[in-house]
Amino acid sequence: MYLVTYLPFYRIHEVETYFMRNVEVMKPRAAIVYVDNVYHEKQREILARVLSGNVEVRFGNWRNRNNTWIAMLRDFHTLGGEVMVVDSDNRVTEDLPRIHSELRGYPIYAILDEEAWRREPQRFLIRSRKIGELNINGNTKPLYVYKVYDGSISGLFRSGRGPTFFIGTKQAIALMRLPEPEILNKVERALDSVNAWLRGFISDETLLGVIAHLMGIEEVPWTVANHHIYHGSTPGGMPELLKAAAHYQFAKGLVREFGRPEFRRYQFRYALSMIRNVSSIIRF
Repeated sequence: MYLVTYLPFYRIHEVETYFMRNVEVMKPRAAIVYVDNVYHEKQREILARVLSGNVEVRFGNWRNRNNTWIAMLRDFHTLGGEVMVVDSDNRVTEDLPRIHSELRGYPIYAILDEEAWRREPQRFLIRSRKIGELNINGNTKPLYVYKVYDGSISGLFRSGRGPTFFIGTKQAIALMRLPEPEILNKVERALDSVNAWLRGFISDETLLGVIAHLMGIEEVPWTVANHHIYHGSTPGGMPELLKAAAHYQFAKGLVREFGRPEFRRYQFRYALSMIRNVSSIIRF
């Protein structure tokens, strides 16, 4: 198994702070770090000086998490093995190697952090169903599956169910099967049709939910096995109108590329959201 993380240049300290410890726990075949916002030779020199020689560093100037994910997924086709991607501000638990051996039969599975599980479990349970339990080193862990596409009528009008497409929890995600290059090419064109300043308002959980759906995956297994040490470098929350505009443009691009009714539903939902939230940026 390959262990991967990704992060913007200004957070490279998280490689030594968290990721190298994850490498010790998971003992992967190789460890790879993707660094975004790298566009100058001096940045490359800094990366060579400060990052451990035990990791392979790949960099680009993708300028958002979603374009970074597209680049990573393309690269993963060349690795020839299972890949686990862990968010850079996370520490996996000692149980995760055993959990991986139990769940590697699925094409994709995901890991939730213990902090979110204690704080807001309903956020994930509303679109999940329990399918069993894992007995790991004498401890019992629940095993759920998350529905990646919500095509319900209530989902069009209620924000509490999350975006139309969503991979669920994604502090760590393991990929035993990869999307075909044609899927990546079309999704990338749809993503690139979104205004560059808006792409950051689309979560990578949504991008991965779209890709999983296109791979024919309806539900993604998940359990709890890591700790999220939130980096705190950006403010929480985002303007709903800008988020809706970003999703609307992405959905419109997906309709153009795939012509599927579920993407038209996705587009319609965020057209409604833009109408509802237009007043949020008007000050009288």
